[in-house]
Amino acid sequence: MRLFIQYFCLAVILQLIFSELLTINGFQPNIMLLFVILSQMSQSNTSKAVMIGFLVGLVCDLVLFTGIYLGLSSLVFSICAFIASRIRFNFVFRTFDLYWITTLLIGIVIYCLFRYDFLFFSNFFLFLKSVISISLYSVFVSFILVKLFSLKRIILSA
Repeated sequence: MRLFIQYFCLAVILQLIFSELLTINGFQPNIMLLFVILSQMSQSNTSKAVMIGFLVGLVCDLVLFTGIYLGLSSLVFSICAFIASRIRFNFVFRTFDLYWITTLLIGIVIYCLFRYDFLFFSNFFLFLKSVISISLYSVFVSFILVKLFSLKRIILSA
């Protein structure tokens, strides 16, 4: 639990840094989504994982102001926490990156479908550009963070 709180605080700080300082063309990586996915990959209780995803999403919506839709982060984080906890049984050391990257991309697409719904219906190609840009930036930053903090070793040992 102590490690969870430490990484949660680190994720909040990184999210604030990226939202203020490292936004590129209006796009920013979703570090909190990465935190939910990685923290729930070792969770065996799916209900607890979904609840943690919901609560972290609610904190993001209320405290970090990550979107205009209250509950959107809770929905996306709950879905991604569910997926992350369900793939726990398929954990293999060599496919760890594939699992979290795929789950992160699913979360980003769901998030963009709700957040940029006006683009989806009015200008689909601009919507695709937004999804691809956010996805690439998020995966790039997340991959660096996972390697920098040796999160693979920490999660697989849990």
